[in-house]
Amino acid sequence: MDRERYRAGERASLVGVFGNAALAVLKFVTGVAAGSAALVADALDSLSDAVSSLITWLGMRISQKPADETHPYGHYDAEAIAGLIGSMMLLLLAYELAGHAISRLIEGPREVELYAALVVVLNLAAKAYLSAYTRGVARRIRSPALAASAANFKGDVYTSLAILAGIVANRQGLYLLDPLIALGITLLIFRTAVEIGWKNILNLMGTVPSPEMVRRIEELTREVEGVIDVHRVRVHAMGAYNKVDLHVCVDEDLPLREAHRIAHEVQVRITERIPEVASALVHVEPYDEHHRKVHFNNKK
Repeated sequence: MDRERYRAGERASLVGVFGNAALAVLKFVTGVAAGSAALVADALDSLSDAVSSLITWLGMRISQKPADETHPYGHYDAEAIAGLIGSMMLLLLAYELAGHAISRLIEGPREVELYAALVVVLNLAAKAYLSAYTRGVARRIRSPALAASAANFKGDVYTSLAILAGIVANRQGLYLLDPLIALGITLLIFRTAVEIGWKNILNLMGTVPSPEMVRRIEELTREVEGVIDVHRVRVHAMGAYNKVDLHVCVDEDLPLREAHRIAHEVQVRITERIPEVASALVHVEPYDEHHRKVHFNNKK
């Protein structure tokens, strides 16, 4: 299953690399020839998307490496690191685009050739496909890096609509609208970069994915025969997967062999029922007088 997951992720990443690279070249050449600052800005955005997809591909390749002595929990965080690098590249791109758009505003009015609109329509259709395709794969394989790419592609669809409106307005004599839309694109790129970066920072810091996952882990644990109580459930994000630590209470007079069996069953149940959990470390405790007082009083 893991191998199939990584193959799907790598394939989606490479589609993003080559698709965005082709669009970047087409839009840049057309933008320069047609005199559209917004289209040139969008071309650079697509170039950034291509590089980000390449980084995502590298992250997927690294994250599938098995655990070793220096990385006992595997290399899953490589995906989140790839997403973070991509967000930093977007921030740099936003800075460059802002300078380009401001220069166009200072230069004064310039008419945009109408054929640029055809390229924008083609780009819109391509980005809509990339967004839907990448989002579908990201959901299926639970990849934070691909989810970030899908969100970026979806934003590009709205960007294309804005550029198309700017070209039409430019042909009507509203020349300043084109560089102003380029500035708007810059702000969208900046916002996307911050959102993607923050999400991956939280992932790398091991932030709990959701309270629902913790509750689900507790429910599955209590279903195991012999478990009296469960507490101290900790979930640590590792890229697309999570590591879980939890404490379970069993009868204090239970033989060690039986306590171990219960712990193993809890571990198997959690990892099998929750696919995004890669490992579960179960600490067994006796439900003695101390635990009865502590946990019973807490629940009351």
